[in-house]
Amino acid sequence: MTATSIGDWRELAPGVHMVTCEPESVNAGLVVGTDAAMLVDAGSTPEQGAALLASAREISDVPVTHVVITHNHHDHWFGLAGMEDVTGISHENLLAEPSRATRAFAESIGLTELPLPSDTFSIARAINLGGGALVEMVHFGGAHTRGDVLVLVPGANVIFTGDMLESAGDPQFDETSNIKNWPTALDGVLGAANERTQFVPGHGHVVDRNFAFIQRAEIGMLYGNTEMMIQQGTALEDAADASEWPFTKETLEVALPLIYGELEAIGIKPRRQLPISSL
Repeated sequence: MTATSIGDWRELAPGVHMVTCEPESVNAGLVVGTDAAMLVDAGSTPEQGAALLASAREISDVPVTHVVITHNHHDHWFGLAGMEDVTGISHENLLAEPSRATRAFAESIGLTELPLPSDTFSIARAINLGGGALVEMVHFGGAHTRGDVLVLVPGANVIFTGDMLESAGDPQFDETSNIKNWPTALDGVLGAANERTQFVPGHGHVVDRNFAFIQRAEIGMLYGNTEMMIQQGTALEDAADASEWPFTKETLEVALPLIYGELEAIGIKPRRQLPISSL
């Protein structure tokens, strides 16, 4: 198994920090108040989770009491198994249906039981860390996964998005994604943002509201164009070459079958094209 490591913490705003955990280059956050501190995401393995918590405690002068998990992919979640004496928080769908890749990774590292958070919620949860450091956790329906949590620190104008935004490459899709609702879920925080808001994606550099608007539009275009092509009778095997797309061929190979499946589930599928007869 590839060795894991914790990078150097970077302060985004007073009391709000981020760090990148390798080898998956996943961004984790730390919000520090006057009474307590909270981690955002836990890293990939129990060993990385323990190291991340120890690192956070080194830069915080108050106890690290909570960790919120943004979604149920292993690189953001499995570190929870190595974190002691903290309250784990997640959406209630965290354990509902992990992806095949997540389950496979658990087997590969010998994790026989998936980490169970201490506390779950369905729509929203807020934690006051003291001194005006309020952390708001919200779920706007399925998107990247069925249990995405967006983490807002309104006093610092910072939003941790998990993998609902990506700046290291294309957004990632799997069989647990709800691609139709993904843009709507992002709208839930874009309405609360301004031109100075810092968005911390699950992977990659910190981005601004304009980047978030563009990626939201690209995901919406992906779904909308696919639905239009299906209505026109375009078969799945022809879809990648039937339009201009904002994402790579590799991403389309995953995303297009998922969208075709989503739409077929509600009765929308390509109509059979009749041959043109000659007189």
